[in-house]
Amino acid sequence: MKTVRISLAIVLMAVVSIAANAQVSIGVRGGASLSKTTGTGGFIENFTGNLNYIVSGNGGVFLQIPIAGGLSFRPELAYKQSGAGISSDNLLNLIGVNIPLGGSIKQRLTYIQAPLLFQYDFGYEDSPVKPYVILGPSFNYLADGKIVSRADLILFRTQPTRTSIGLGMFNRFEVGGVGGAGLSFEVGNAKLFVEGRYERGFTRVYDTPVVQVPVYNQSFSVLAGFSIPLGR
Repeated sequence: MKTVRISLAIVLMAVVSIAANAQVSIGVRGGASLSKTTGTGGFIENFTGNLNYIVSGNGGVFLQIPIAGGLSFRPELAYKQSGAGISSDNLLNLIGVNIPLGGSIKQRLTYIQAPLLFQYDFGYEDSPVKPYVILGPSFNYLADGKIVSRADLILFRTQPTRTSIGLGMFNRFEVGGVGGAGLSFEVGNAKLFVEGRYERGFTRVYDTPVVQVPVYNQSFSVLAGFSIPLGR
């Protein structure tokens, strides 16, 4: 943690120095994610069976600070959900008639994120449409965890039941990586964009003292947003 704090302090000082001499933009973004907590080599699936991706929303705010040419620094403050789901379609044979009984259980983990991304825009400086790529680390904090369950009965589905779970068995801090690509459009002084990104956690999800369980977060997101330059 000491190394992480020192690295963040160095990055912060560099950001302040660059921002003092650059046209900084501020923006918001949001979208939907497909997320799954999964083990290396299918580790966790050996015990739970096939896991499903969960669909969740995510959003955040960011600064975009030009560095040189098409390269800019893009720190963000955001939230996202990760986790996984299990569904079943068990059949109960009742007096010779198959009656479907099943349901789903989802683990939803809510993280506060601080991605420190670098963005590179392609094309000419005055081009109104630019493709770009992003890449960088993300430092995340696990803020909440819930189990969401619902049952599929014969003729209807029950309302989902949400149960908070203790976070003592989880790593509260996660270090991950982010990569993606997008397309930006200039509209007056503002900039609109659409973006796809992949995120992968490098820190194990569970903090188990005896056996180090190789389970990590990953997600695919489709995002949209806009940014405007800060006045000088």
